Amino acid sequence: MTYFVDHLKKLIHRRHFTGDACEFMSTPVDEREFTDSHTYIHQLKEHNAYSPCPNCRSFQRLTEQVKLQD
Repeated sequence: MTYFVDHLKKLIHRRHFTGDACEFMSTPVDEREFTDSHTYIHQLKEHNAYSPCPNCRSFQRLTEQVKLQD
Protein backbone atom coordinates (compact mmCIF):
# COMPACT_ATOMS: atom_id res chain seq x y z
CA MET A 1 0.00 0.00 0.00
CA THR A 2 1.44 3.29 -1.09
CA TYR A 3 -1.47 5.53 -0.15
CA PHE A 4 -4.01 5.81 2.65
CA VAL A 5 -7.21 7.53 1.51
CA ASP A 6 -9.39 9.32 4.04
CA HIS A 7 -12.80 9.61 2.37
CA LEU A 8 -14.29 11.52 5.31
CA LYS A 9 -11.78 14.40 5.11
CA LYS A 10 -10.97 13.90 1.41
CA LEU A 11 -7.26 13.58 2.13
CA ILE A 12 -4.63 11.39 0.53
CA HIS A 13 -1.82 10.24 2.80
CA ARG A 14 1.50 8.79 1.69
CA ARG A 15 2.08 5.62 3.69
CA HIS A 16 5.73 6.23 4.53
CA PHE A 17 5.08 9.72 5.91
CA THR A 18 1.75 9.32 7.72
CA GLY A 19 2.02 10.24 11.40
CA ASP A 20 -0.04 11.27 14.40
CA ALA A 21 -0.51 14.79 13.03
CA CYS A 22 -2.48 13.35 10.10
CA GLU A 23 -5.21 12.03 12.43
CA PHE A 24 -5.89 9.24 9.94
CA MET A 25 -6.73 6.78 12.71
CA SER A 26 -9.54 9.02 13.99
CA THR A 27 -11.46 8.47 10.75
CA PRO A 28 -13.96 5.58 10.94
CA VAL A 29 -12.70 2.36 9.34
CA ASP A 30 -15.45 2.36 6.71
CA GLU A 31 -14.21 5.79 5.53
CA ARG A 32 -10.58 4.64 5.06
CA GLU A 33 -9.04 2.96 2.05
CA PHE A 34 -5.58 1.66 1.18
CA THR A 35 -4.29 1.58 -2.39
CA ASP A 36 -1.23 1.31 -4.61
CA SER A 37 -3.00 2.73 -7.67
CA HIS A 38 -1.47 6.00 -8.82
CA THR A 39 -4.22 6.29 -11.44
CA TYR A 40 -6.94 6.06 -8.79
CA ILE A 41 -5.18 8.68 -6.65
CA HIS A 42 -4.91 10.99 -9.67
CA GLN A 43 -8.65 10.56 -10.33
CA LEU A 44 -9.51 11.40 -6.73
CA LYS A 45 -7.44 14.59 -6.95
CA GLU A 46 -8.66 15.69 -10.38
CA HIS A 47 -12.34 14.71 -10.26
CA ASN A 48 -13.31 14.42 -6.61
CA ALA A 49 -11.48 17.35 -4.97
CA TYR A 50 -9.23 15.20 -2.77
CA SER A 51 -6.02 16.82 -1.54
CA PRO A 52 -2.66 15.52 -0.42
CA CYS A 53 -2.35 15.56 3.36
CA PRO A 54 -0.23 18.58 4.34
CA ASN A 55 1.25 16.64 7.27
CA CYS A 56 2.72 13.67 5.42
CA ARG A 57 3.83 14.87 2.01
CA SER A 58 7.56 14.78 2.60
CA PHE A 59 10.33 13.41 4.77
CA GLN A 60 11.21 16.97 5.77
CA ARG A 61 7.77 17.48 7.28
CA LEU A 62 8.11 14.18 9.16
CA THR A 63 11.40 15.25 10.70
CA GLU A 64 9.85 18.59 11.72
CA GLN A 65 7.12 16.67 13.57
CA VAL A 66 9.72 14.58 15.40
CA LYS A 67 11.68 17.69 16.42
CA LEU A 68 8.54 19.33 17.80
CA GLN A 69 7.89 16.29 20.01
CA ASP A 70 11.39 16.37 21.56
